[in-house]
Amino acid sequence: MIKRMDEEAKASFEEMYLTYQDTLRRLAYAYDIPVDDIDDIIQDTFVSYARYDYSLKQPEEGKKILLGRILRSRCMDFHRQKKKRYCEDLNGETFAAEEYRMQLHQPGLVDVFSGKERCKAILDEVDRMPENWQKVAELKLIEGRPTSEVCDQLSISEKACYSRVSRIRKYIKSLLKREDWP
Repeated sequence: MIKRMDEEAKASFEEMYLTYQDTLRRLAYAYDIPVDDIDDIIQDTFVSYARYDYSLKQPEEGKKILLGRILRSRCMDFHRQKKKRYCEDLNGETFAAEEYRMQLHQPGLVDVFSGKERCKAILDEVDRMPENWQKVAELKLIEGRPTSEVCDQLSISEKACYSRVSRIRKYIKSLLKREDWP
């Protein structure tokens, strides 16, 4: 619960908001938050700061770091909640990843994409994997389903699932290291 702020605290909070909101806005944009959602993320960041009753009297550098961390967390939550991710091919055409039978929302896999063309290339590469790898990649790595559900659906052991996930990750990492790969 947020405590009531006295007039001095309100003034300090408003000053902090005015000082850092532009910086946080640029940071949210850098974290690929859509422009229409940036204000909500910024507001949520400041509400979190107030809710956890962080001191308004801490050094400016401390406030800046804390607000940046809260914002980063809110941005990660935003991306986790999105069910659909979009990729853009080299011609600038946008397509839903589900057209390639997948939805990208597993943060670990999305984080490795350094460019939009890599997104399409990795989706295409998953399509070319052996069928037993492909199904594990889709269910576990891309859809983010629990291991037990993947094992039940594919009728495999947990050990087999973990082994395939490990091999798939190593394979994708090896592709990303190649200079001739997008």
